[in-house]
Amino acid sequence: MERQVELATAQGRTDINLALEDAFIPILKATYNLPNLINLNRKRKNYPGIDLGDDHDRVAFQITSTTTLDKVKSTVQQFMDRAYYNSFDELYVLMLTPKQSSYSQAAIDGLLTDQLSFNCKKHIIDLGDLLREVSALRVTAQERILKEFEHILGETEAFISFSAETIETPTTITSNLQAIELPASVYVAELTIDDKAVITRAKAELNYGGRSTNRRSTIKMALLLEGVETDAWVYYDGRLFAFQDMEQTGVAAVIDAGSIERLDVTDLSDSPEIENVNILKQLLVAQTQERLKSKQVRLHSKDRFFFFGPSQEGQKERKEAWIGKKRSERRVYKVIQQKKDPTKVAHHQHLSFNLSFIRFEDAWYAEIVPSWYYSFNGYRRSNWHEDLLSKQKRQEHNSTVRDQVRFVAYFLASLTEDGVGTSEIRYQSLIQFETNQGTEAEALMSEVEGVVEENADDPDEVAA
Repeated sequence: MERQVELATAQGRTDINLALEDAFIPILKATYNLPNLINLNRKRKNYPGIDLGDDHDRVAFQITSTTTLDKVKSTVQQFMDRAYYNSFDELYVLMLTPKQSSYSQAAIDGLLTDQLSFNCKKHIIDLGDLLREVSALRVTAQERILKEFEHILGETEAFISFSAETIETPTTITSNLQAIELPASVYVAELTIDDKAVITRAKAELNYGGRSTNRRSTIKMALLLEGVETDAWVYYDGRLFAFQDMEQTGVAAVIDAGSIERLDVTDLSDSPEIENVNILKQLLVAQTQERLKSKQVRLHSKDRFFFFGPSQEGQKERKEAWIGKKRSERRVYKVIQQKKDPTKVAHHQHLSFNLSFIRFEDAWYAEIVPSWYYSFNGYRRSNWHEDLLSKQKRQEHNSTVRDQVRFVAYFLASLTEDGVGTSEIRYQSLIQFETNQGTEAEALMSEVEGVVEENADDPDEVAA
């Protein structure tokens, strides 16, 4: 989108900036409950420093394609210099491309006075943050917001009227939302375990040396004591939920078989109760976790992201075959040796991805956000993780991130090819939109967070 703006500016078209600002108004209104949000640039031409504002709830937004700390500092500095705090209590910086992994809070604090509080983690947002906020809204609100995102992500001609000379060839762009097919049923049953007895047995039989801090860990131990290692279940309010028939799985060992009830998946997906929808989302993650175990892709227990590990003992590097524009291999794991002493391991590098689930209208999608994880032993986070990740991100281009999304989607879709039944989630294809862009515009089109297009120029990818 940043280069799309540059193209329009070069053509003397400044309306694209206002159009994009307007496009986000209904989304931000619903997401942040700001009914009086308006485009300040329409109220006063080129409103310096901020673009959108609700002077009733006193919240302002700056919308930008620039993700640097300097841009954030400039925005905050203008806000303070022009005393916008007299009209607004909060300032958000919405970035149209993926934000950096971190920003210096100390650098921002040096610009602030008592009139404004600005927290980098809270007030610097990108489209990935917006999507996560949207997923917590009511279904009807999500459906409305989908329409707005469709305009921004794909149907840009509805907002941007390039001259007829620039509209030459339709271009297909692909989002980071992967279509999925839900399992047909959900099974629920009452949990029947004695927590104290389970912990006592776990200490004796599983060498458990601690004290259980939550019910889920106790249930996990109860299953392990019965020789069951599945994670494809969710616990809520004294009951277990699963996509598989519990009478046919090891989960039956910890529940009252007489209480098993079969629900249609729509009983959760269409429920007006947010708790039921959240149970479904947790089940989708849990079943994906279970399916990925055999592929040596683990779910980080604390931070809840997936990461690739070695596919066999002692493996120094792992590559996965896939088909993008061409058949190729992608490196998903590597052991990095110390430079000073090559016989010692510096850290392990893992391709990772966050996975969340979103419903738009009557369809469900998995949102894929790729990244990298650095461990010191193949699992536990390296003390240098943040520095290593920041360095890696500086080396990556938009096309690299786009291709990572496409690879993860391909990898997840391959799970479906294993021959799953109606009790399994099915990963299908990335959503595609068509937009009329000329060849020059196509060449200059840049990534919006959540928008990916076909490319394959990652240095970690080798043609097969």
